[in-house]
Amino acid sequence: MGRPVHPHIITSDSALGGSEIQRSLRFHNSDNTRLVRTIGSTSNRRTFTYSWWLKRTMNSTEQYCWYNGHASSTPYLDARFEVAHEYQLQIQDYLGGSNRPLRFITTRKFNDATAWYHFVFAVDTTQGTASNRAKLYVNGVQETSFGTETYPSQNYDSSANVSGNLQVWGSNKEGNSNDLDGFLAEAHLVDGQQLEPTAFGYTEPQTGIWRPKKYEGTYGTNGFHLDFSDNSSTTAATLGKDTSGNGNNFTPSNFGASL
Repeated sequence: MGRPVHPHIITSDSALGGSEIQRSLRFHNSDNTRLVRTIGSTSNRRTFTYSWWLKRTMNSTEQYCWYNGHASSTPYLDARFEVAHEYQLQIQDYLGGSNRPLRFITTRKFNDATAWYHFVFAVDTTQGTASNRAKLYVNGVQETSFGTETYPSQNYDSSANVSGNLQVWGSNKEGNSNDLDGFLAEAHLVDGQQLEPTAFGYTEPQTGIWRPKKYEGTYGTNGFHLDFSDNSSTTAATLGKDTSGNGNNFTPSNFGASL
């Protein structure tokens, strides 16, 4: 079974306002490790921000970072590394067939299994300018080079934050294929705001390295913050606990305790 907590410290410079991340969660592709939550009520489908730190450890298969959508079918919004695109990151809102109102595939290849990356995906479909409706940042810098680049129409209601649908980390829906293999830390969803990466990190002046910092804003109805700080057991109230104050806990599956 996968070990739930890995004491890898991404940063340790709290003197400059940064946050020391003490724990990350280890996902094992072979164990179908995942975190799952059912959405209780529909909230903002037009404006939201995902932020997460990730280090991949296996490069031989497609891997899902997160999923937000229907429990067994379409529609859904997801983020994954594509084998067919040499481990480039794809984020798409998929409605079935060839219908993808929102879709990005980076030209950047995330095939370094030793590196930590910070990703921010920020959406606000109410924006008048198409390129402002969805933005992807990596280590504090906005991605501008895409092999596929499709922006949603103005005021488009995405597949995110719909009552009865799922929010998942590390897997496609509740399936058992294309699962994440790697380490996840500081996973946020901010419901109702399109944020820049400076809400979650900063560039350290001495080194020029992108560092995490504590997010101090609000989260909205379906927002959450997973910091994996409680490793006393592998339950929704401990390992899957939402520390945002919303109580949007996730149920862990197939994580073996190392307590």
